[in-house]
Amino acid sequence: MGKKQLPLIYNPTAGALRRDPGKIERLTRALARHGIGVTLLPTARGGDATRLAAQSVNDGAEIVIVCGGDGTINEAAQSLVGTETALAVWPSGTANVLARELRLPGGESPVSELIAGRSARTISVGRAVKPETGWERYFLLMAGIGLDATIVNGVDLGLKRWIGAGAYLASGLDYLARLPLTPFSIDLNGRRHESTFTVISNAASYAVCFTLAPGAEVDDDELDVCVFNSRSRLVYLTYAFLSMAKGLHTRISNVVYQPAREAHANSNDKTLVQLDGDVMGTLPMRFEIAPQALRIIAPAK
Repeated sequence: MGKKQLPLIYNPTAGALRRDPGKIERLTRALARHGIGVTLLPTARGGDATRLAAQSVNDGAEIVIVCGGDGTINEAAQSLVGTETALAVWPSGTANVLARELRLPGGESPVSELIAGRSARTISVGRAVKPETGWERYFLLMAGIGLDATIVNGVDLGLKRWIGAGAYLASGLDYLARLPLTPFSIDLNGRRHESTFTVISNAASYAVCFTLAPGAEVDDDELDVCVFNSRSRLVYLTYAFLSMAKGLHTRISNVVYQPAREAHANSNDKTLVQLDGDVMGTLPMRFEIAPQALRIIAPAK
């Protein structure tokens, strides 16, 4: 009897794979020791992971393995939400926020053992919708409106390939030096709030060292919304510092922090929105929870 074949979608330009091209071969060998073969499916452009994951679901795959960063994982998840096919993640990107949130291993041996054991959790995901067009996209970690989306949009991709997460810091410092804030409004739990930066979180982890939604959990049926409305560089630097200290920014009186099943954001200007670290458009958008929507190979909670 031949080996069981699983699709392995990977992004050759992901940080860890670019620095260590042998990673895919080592994972392939580790899986082979468990009697699992892989069909290698490299991505070449944006959207490939979504297409390849959809093809794998149609082919009846029990598990789709994704090797890449949070952006590649988000792409693949678009085709896996609401199906019986589980997502298995081998984190190989710049920040690997989802891997940290779910305590996923980084080495090929523990990853292969996890996949071979078929240990799956079912998690909730967020969904962003543009009401006027019906466009929608899922997010596993967070939606960011305003400040952080503009920072992501300004990241120098060449610098990111060179110094990784430091490129986001460089873009953030440049943004704060200019502070071109775009105000917007967000309707949350029956009240409207003015904001210059809002994070709608499905997970507590936000980036390499920040925790903007300390109460968020991927297993529950709510999103955690954190609304900021400062126009001061110093205040935003203070927020950043406090968010590194286990989310202490949420205790400041002018920061709104609430769980919600949905939120609506609107703007008179072209306010940018990022989902799981990639800019995906501008307001208006509605954000809502899709409870227990994705099966994912991960250690038990």
